[in-house]
Amino acid sequence: ERDPQTFKAEAAAEEDRLRQRLVRAKKMLPRVQIDRSVLRRVAELCLQLRIDGHRGELTIARATRALAAFEGRSRVGAGDVKRVALMSLRHRLRRDPLERIDSGIRIEQALETLFSGGETGARRIATISH
Repeated sequence: ERDPQTFKAEAAAEEDRLRQRLVRAKKMLPRVQIDRSVLRRVAELCLQLRIDGHRGELTIARATRALAAFEGRSRVGAGDVKRVALMSLRHRLRRDPLERIDSGIRIEQALETLFSGGETGARRIATISH
């Protein structure tokens, strides 16, 4: 507030770098791939959390691809899912007024089970939830 012109000048270089990074990510996005195994685990995550419909899965798939492109990578990894799942799913969880566990913790626990144990973790959850 004291010196908006100086602030604007100081922020201009960083804004320009961010703008260039976003332009590169936008161009790269069509080439970013997400493996079937990752998509399966995302579906298992939504199934385990009892997320209605497919919007949760679609949101995670789109967000992970955008994140990978933003970071200059052509492939989505499990770490990307871990980074976007909470913000993609938290508002989609069914609310139980008697539930004591925070919805964010539920998502983190499911992520840990599904995305830290590799494919065997995904199979274990599929067996348990069916």
